[in-house]
Amino acid sequence: MAESKGSSIWFYIVILIVGAVIGSVIGELVAQLGPKEGLIHNILVNGVNPGLNPSVIDLKFFTLTFGFTLKLTLSSVLGIVIAGLILRKV
Repeated sequence: MAESKGSSIWFYIVILIVGAVIGSVIGELVAQLGPKEGLIHNILVNGVNPGLNPSVIDLKFFTLTFGFTLKLTLSSVLGIVIAGLILRKV
């Protein structure tokens, strides 16, 4: 039995990522085109960067590096929310 597009977890993950990317692009546009200081700039552009610092495992014949960082801004969260609202309409 085939899964519908609404029940696939991968579909929701892709929508979440697309929403975050669109929100981040909007935030970067605001940063470049809008005022460089002020409340709007601080709210939409500045964010938190949770994640794991890179860890290196050197085994002499190959090296593994693990780590990731997320940049969470209000504009990326708004992009995710808007993508979710559009998803509910579809």
